[in-house]
Amino acid sequence: MEKIKVKICGVKDVVTAINAESYGADYIGLVFCKKSKRCISIEKAQKIIDALKPSTLIVALFSNDEKNYIKSVMDNIQVHLVQFHGEEIDDECIKYGIPYIKGVSDVNDGFNNLDTRYPNAQAFIIDSHDNDGIGGTGKTFDWSNNEFATKKPVIIAGGLNCDNVEDAIKIFLPYGVDVSSGVESSDGVKDIHLIKEFISKVKK
Repeated sequence: MEKIKVKICGVKDVVTAINAESYGADYIGLVFCKKSKRCISIEKAQKIIDALKPSTLIVALFSNDEKNYIKSVMDNIQVHLVQFHGEEIDDECIKYGIPYIKGVSDVNDGFNNLDTRYPNAQAFIIDSHDNDGIGGTGKTFDWSNNEFATKKPVIIAGGLNCDNVEDAIKIFLPYGVDVSSGVESSDGVKDIHLIKEFISKVKK
């Protein structure tokens, strides 16, 4: 069986990014949602991107952000994927000419008709819901709801940590897992020891 992919999201500095990469992270998520405590500047993002290997995939995350702001970020940095985590529709997600992944939760249409609603999505991130739509809540969604209407890769997020990620993998058999607050020592501050432990449990 192919190894589960790991995305470490909300990385804010070069040292954390390099460590995550060295421990086996496949994706590094850079948050550009202005309302997020994990939001970083274009300048910081560029330093992180420059420090990583070309094989490490960079994901830029937005959630209900202004189109001009998104374009300004995308015009200034090179990323492999854009993650839309708000109420964006497919037509909006494809405007920037970069492959996108869509974050969805169990509200509104939830996990129904995903391929119909987002025909151009590369993958789906299944997350828990909060009021601002940007994730990183530390809360899991209802894991009994494990049927997702898609034939595309599924990445499980929402409240994952070193204690429950193995259970999540057994239940969902996902393409990948996505963690943010679950590898933080304090709100918005990544802990490289937790990152190493988390990745080792996924990749064992």
